[in-house]
Amino acid sequence: MPIISTNIAANIAVRYLNQNSTRLSDSISKLSSGSRIVKASDDPAGLAIATGMSSDLANLEQASVNASNSLALLQTADGGAASISEILERMKSLASQAASGTVTDDERSNIQTEFAALMEEIDSVSAGTRYNGVSLLDGSSNYSDDTVETAAVFHSGVSAGYGAAASANDASASFSINGTVVTVTSHSDGANTEALSSQDLADAINHSLQEQGDYTVSASVDASGALIFASEETGANATLDISDVTGDSGLLASMGLSEGDNVKERGASIEAVTTGANVVVGVSGNDTINLSIQALTTEALGLSGLDLSSREGATKAFSLLDLAIGSVADARAEMGATMSRFEFRSQQIDTSLENLEAAKSAIMDVDIAKEMAKMSSETVRVKAAAAAVAQANRVPQYLLKLLQ
Repeated sequence: MPIISTNIAANIAVRYLNQNSTRLSDSISKLSSGSRIVKASDDPAGLAIATGMSSDLANLEQASVNASNSLALLQTADGGAASISEILERMKSLASQAASGTVTDDERSNIQTEFAALMEEIDSVSAGTRYNGVSLLDGSSNYSDDTVETAAVFHSGVSAGYGAAASANDASASFSINGTVVTVTSHSDGANTEALSSQDLADAINHSLQEQGDYTVSASVDASGALIFASEETGANATLDISDVTGDSGLLASMGLSEGDNVKERGASIEAVTTGANVVVGVSGNDTINLSIQALTTEALGLSGLDLSSREGATKAFSLLDLAIGSVADARAEMGATMSRFEFRSQQIDTSLENLEAAKSAIMDVDIAKEMAKMSSETVRVKAAAAAVAQANRVPQYLLKLLQ
């Protein structure tokens, strides 16, 4: 029944017009943004998943940058290490020349002049090999593998017996590891060794120190965790395993160290731990690659104080230079292995980025053809609803004519 006070037909037409207009507006928003999910109500679950993927993508993109930067850093460090290796080869040649009995003292003096200049050049290269303003090879950077590796060094006062224990007289010895000088003092009340490897350790160090009468040795750690000692007095060296060093934790105190200072104590074993920088290369902060670079200064390589002015000095230097060349080669091998890891990880990150982008696109990106068809349909509905509203609004006017 048509009435004048309430235009129900117009109200219904307006309601459908509003609904159609809203859907048309949604289609326009999706087409203009390129996204299927413009607001949370469009697809709550899809939005949650896509948001997580966006976070992972951002992390992976930064991880890719981290890997690239780390690779560039290692390449820079390796270039400096290669230069140091060449310098050491020349220094070894000079030591060989100076050790020859046919060379006069004056000639050795001239050789020593070049040798000293090359020593300075090694330190210059170590300090001058820089990345982003940070020196990489002088042990000052966060990337340096500068842990104080611990070992039981009890001077030549250690004596072996028939039993499983050995005692130490009051004595001290010092050695440098990666440029860090460590002095160990043993007292007469003793530090007892309980394992066979401990006795072997004491015997090996006794041999190195007793034979030379000099208590300064250089030490480095190889890949297996063994300490390589070299006496500056003769160049004699011994390779020592640092496991099962001692059953007495007093060794830590005597070295001025405590558990937690890059030292781990496990029962009767003290072991070195590797330091350096952990580079995040994944979506998790725990997904890291350790980046460590050995210090390659003359002190770290155990070359401080070498002098070719005498035949004896040249002979000592020759053996130490062999060790130094090996240390640089090991450092370059370690850097090369880490570079390889970063290269493969970069490839894996790129693949992960592609897959995540595709997965996110499937959830978030709008289907243009489908949405265009929907927009066309909604446009027709909006026009029809608008026409219906206009017609409904004319009905009361028709009724008023009946009163005329």
